[in-house]
Amino acid sequence: MLESFFNWRRALPAAGFALAAALAPAPLFAIQQAGAGPKPADAAQSTAKPAAKSWSVRMSKAAPYTFTVKAKESPLPEIVQELSKLVKVPVTLSPLMAKQKVTLDFAGLNLEATLRMLAPQGYIDYVAGGEGGDEPKPLALYLQGANEKAPPTTAAVHGNSEAILIEGDTEEGTDSEAQRKREQEDPLRVTWANNQLSVRARKQPLTVVLFKIASEVGVPFEMRYETPELVDVDFQNYPLDQAFRSLSPGVRFYYRVDLQTFQVLPLRLALLPPAAPRT
Repeated sequence: MLESFFNWRRALPAAGFALAAALAPAPLFAIQQAGAGPKPADAAQSTAKPAAKSWSVRMSKAAPYTFTVKAKESPLPEIVQELSKLVKVPVTLSPLMAKQKVTLDFAGLNLEATLRMLAPQGYIDYVAGGEGGDEPKPLALYLQGANEKAPPTTAAVHGNSEAILIEGDTEEGTDSEAQRKREQEDPLRVTWANNQLSVRARKQPLTVVLFKIASEVGVPFEMRYETPELVDVDFQNYPLDQAFRSLSPGVRFYYRVDLQTFQVLPLRLALLPPAAPRT
């Protein structure tokens, strides 16, 4: 009997383990199996990290805005896309520049200087004028290779109409002295030379003054608003953006800056209706 007792004690642990296994809930084993470790392919996928960007573009938080760009053999289109998002202005790359990669490291440059760092040739289309004499606003940016043809002047700036003004005196004589006297007494004189504008207007209709300026500068004049406003100004050798801010808040002057030569190319002149009052 003693021998049977010892045999029973040896069998008891094994029976206990079998009973515990039978009573254990199924999820327990599922969790243990799941934790046994992923397959090699799964492990590689779980530890893989996205490739780090090889560039960064930042813009200062307050005006005048400046830019910081760092890049190492990075696609230029990616950098330009981020720049466009920051300034909220479309950027056009020529087919040649769209294939380029760049290495850059600069900080604290304004928009024009930044574009000069990105491409051999750049252009910016601006609009000047408006309430409060705001600074000119960029409308479109262009980046091109050296010696590539400039973008069309109507790429971003175009209008639907052009004003025509007929003026003159059919009885006007040809006497040179009388002509000089009339010029001296003329209530409206406009001169355009060396990218600078001079205007002398004595209580002249704004539309007449703008048409005269557009004729001298050689750009279309779009009159989107008829106004009885009179102009009484006298200034000499003003840059165009400053000149138009001196005339009326409704005047808009569109122009292009060549970032290689810094030449200003006038594009269009327009007279807009007054802005609606803010509520």
